[in-house]
Amino acid sequence: MEQNEKFALLLGMLSGDGCLPISHSGEGYRDYHISFCNTDKRLVESFQKLLFELFNLESKLLVNQRVKRKDLYYISKRSKEVYFKISGIGFPEGVKRDVLRVPKIIKSGSKEGKSAFIYGFLITDGCLRKNKTILFHSGSKVFLEEISKLIGEFTKIIKPVREYVQREKYKSYQLNLNKKETEVLLEHCRRGTMVLHLP
Repeated sequence: MEQNEKFALLLGMLSGDGCLPISHSGEGYRDYHISFCNTDKRLVESFQKLLFELFNLESKLLVNQRVKRKDLYYISKRSKEVYFKISGIGFPEGVKRDVLRVPKIIKSGSKEGKSAFIYGFLITDGCLRKNKTILFHSGSKVFLEEISKLIGEFTKIIKPVREYVQREKYKSYQLNLNKKETEVLLEHCRRGTMVLHLP
């Protein structure tokens, strides 16, 4: 897998379960952390591996043990240089819910990079259901619409994004792929599954 594809994969995973928090040290200075968390230890280890392979950045795997809930694995690594490399291509700093977008370098990049980005988002904020269809879920409608356009480059169909209201207050958005569309997409995402050693 090429470095550009690995970077696309990392950006997709970061779009799902990562962030560039706006945080400060005890002295009040910005500390520029790259953070990622998931209840699946393998995913956090995979993100950790990508950080090292792309930026030679070593990070420590941490765990938050929660009562009556799955353990939450996470990394939060400080690096001003890497932070700005990621934010510099358009990834939002701080809360990303309403401002998350597919980076321009992904939109204008290769099909391999696009499929790697989609796969990174799929394994974090997506779901491969038992009936072999895919569901994507996000708080950003525009982001999912952009994901739908990327997927359409492989399936030749741009699917609509559906809006839902959670707890009678919060809007969330879903993108559904049928079985055939899922098969086509997963075939293109095969390289991502190989590099991360995931099913």
